[in-house]
Amino acid sequence: MAKLYKNYDIPKFLLDRRYLLGSVVFILTFSILFMLIYTPFSMTAWFSFKNAEHLGMTIAFYLVAVAFLFISKLAIYAIQSRRNLTLIQYVLWVIAEIIIISLFYTYFTYVFITPIEDNMWHILFKAFGCILLIMVIPYTIITLYAAYKAKNEELQMLQYELALANEPSVAYPSLVNLYDYNGTLKLTINSDSLYYMESQDNYVKIYYENQGKLQSYMLRCRTKTIEESLADTSMVRCHRSYMVNVVNINHIRKEGKARYIVLTNNSIKPIPVSKSYFKNLIEKIDSCNAAILAKRPKAGETTEPVSE
Repeated sequence: MAKLYKNYDIPKFLLDRRYLLGSVVFILTFSILFMLIYTPFSMTAWFSFKNAEHLGMTIAFYLVAVAFLFISKLAIYAIQSRRNLTLIQYVLWVIAEIIIISLFYTYFTYVFITPIEDNMWHILFKAFGCILLIMVIPYTIITLYAAYKAKNEELQMLQYELALANEPSVAYPSLVNLYDYNGTLKLTINSDSLYYMESQDNYVKIYYENQGKLQSYMLRCRTKTIEESLADTSMVRCHRSYMVNVVNINHIRKEGKARYIVLTNNSIKPIPVSKSYFKNLIEKIDSCNAAILAKRPKAGETTEPVSE
């Protein structure tokens, strides 16, 4: 069971910038309400919104704590854009936030609040328990709300797929139109500039080249929808989480029983190929090669008109 959670990728909606930054505001609001209720019953809590001296220290502590949380959320957002975070890594990150803020509260108390009747470990223990409640309750509420929103979006995606299946499609070989789950056109790019796409829950991260630089775009849409809309292009599913553009494949290498696609852009890491998708990949490569050969003039033929 521990191994399962260790390898389980955290749902991407929890790492959406809106929810990450919104969680800081929610925690701040909840903590103020919590401390107004908790402080009168605590011997170690010095927070006050009435006493002028303690009000200044309360504001100073909040400013530092909120700044730390904002930096923490921006850091985890930057990390998840480069690699997939597991559920256990996310939980450990949140625990680290709680521990650091608890240590800061204890230090702040010993340096600025006098006299101190309790010992340091007792203050740290009570601070950890208090901050644990302050942060876990908002995190739980936000997680439930984000999950609810994600399920609603997934339902809308399914409805869009059904509507898309009943409409005639028009293929434009040189251009690729990419739509979100609402059917709104979000990106139009040349098919040759596409490298690969990575599935991330209800999102698809699209990697493409623009002015010689590799760029990415996060599209809120199911991979199945993208796969169906790009069926007549050079994009093909090679893995449960990946689609690649076969015209930009440099070579396919085999390492033991695993296969990896190496794309023409050296900055892109090798893309894994699943055994179940390997046949489809080869068929797509063959069909694209055949289409290219069919466009080339045969020996003895010329594309120029023959003058009489």
